[in-house]
Amino acid sequence: MTDVLGPRTSPNFEKQVAHDVLAPLNLLISGEFTNSVYGSVVGAARFAGKVVNVWWSVGACGRDDDNQLSGEVDVKINGTTCLSTKPSIRYVSGETSQQKTTKVTGDTGITKGVVNSSNAAFEAGDIFTVDLVLVSQSSPDVKMGSAVVVVELEPD
Repeated sequence: MTDVLGPRTSPNFEKQVAHDVLAPLNLLISGEFTNSVYGSVVGAARFAGKVVNVWWSVGACGRDDDNQLSGEVDVKINGTTCLSTKPSIRYVSGETSQQKTTKVTGDTGITKGVVNSSNAAFEAGDIFTVDLVLVSQSSPDVKMGSAVVVVELEPD
């Protein structure tokens, strides 16, 4: 794919259309997962820019009536985290296993991710990796499943 060099309708054209036309980086885990996943490569930057948002969803948040069950995500640029708060999904006692996301607010057991602006910048060719850390004391009654991690980028 070649970059379009111009002319541009405005100096900030790329930023204006990025939300609508720029595909985010994704990590997909199909089905149940019982172990943490470290260092999964989700892509390389085609341009210089910054990470503007990181969120994730699960098709099933799992259930464990006896122990803690949660998962959190870390996104790294060339091995350095770009988050100051990692998005997490936690099973809440009394709930059934259900779809949950850190994209929207208002659900129980959710911590939204916060991008660290001083570590969010990247250059063309930088590598993005994702760690999905599962916290579980034992084999849960219902396992977490069908995870999607989304890394939203914006060009400089």
